[in-house]
Amino acid sequence: MGSMDGKVALVTGAGSAVGAAIAACLDAEGATVAVLDGDSTAAELASRVLRRGMVVRADVSDPVQVDAAVSAVVDHFGRLDVLVNNAGGWDCGPAAAGSTMDISDEQWHSALGVRLDGAFYGTRAALRCMKGQGSGVIVTVAADCGHLAHHGTVAGAMRGFTAAVAKDVAPLGIRVGAVAPDCADFLVPDDIAAAVFGLVGPGGAHLSGQTITTRGQGA
Repeated sequence: MGSMDGKVALVTGAGSAVGAAIAACLDAEGATVAVLDGDSTAAELASRVLRRGMVVRADVSDPVQVDAAVSAVVDHFGRLDVLVNNAGGWDCGPAAAGSTMDISDEQWHSALGVRLDGAFYGTRAALRCMKGQGSGVIVTVAADCGHLAHHGTVAGAMRGFTAAVAKDVAPLGIRVGAVAPDCADFLVPDDIAAAVFGLVGPGGAHLSGQTITTRGQGA
């Protein structure tokens, strides 16, 4: 028996690394987990270690695909209790652009399109389902790498987005939060998964609207 028995969770970017760790953590706590990724093979492999759930392929920067993915989960399980917005590759570390002048157009548009737009599309779709339930939790993971302009832009926007949406949907009984790991913490996916669970689990009841910053020990 786990603290999330009977709950249905959807984790985006769950085909590998941080997303897979989050999916495994929620699964261990008893949730039924839908693994969403743009790479269906990676999603299928990640789902094999889970006790229950489903695989959903979608490009989170496409609102039509996101709406269809959320609908597929609700149609299959009858509800959606948790959404974790985690999609987006993280180019922190030695290979990352060290200066704003070095950030490519692709890196910039990927940061905003996949991470920022994707979080909005996923949140909007999930809220439309959760509204009728009178409950739900949405958590977004956004890197807090202040020395990189594209990550810093997304992280700053996510803090404002999280606070605004939390205030908007509080009367509906829906909680909204965010986890902002630093670059080093992406080397320790289990730490990020634990922080996400801290928000979606019973202990997160009084943390709606908050962005939790984590500091990894992997670097």
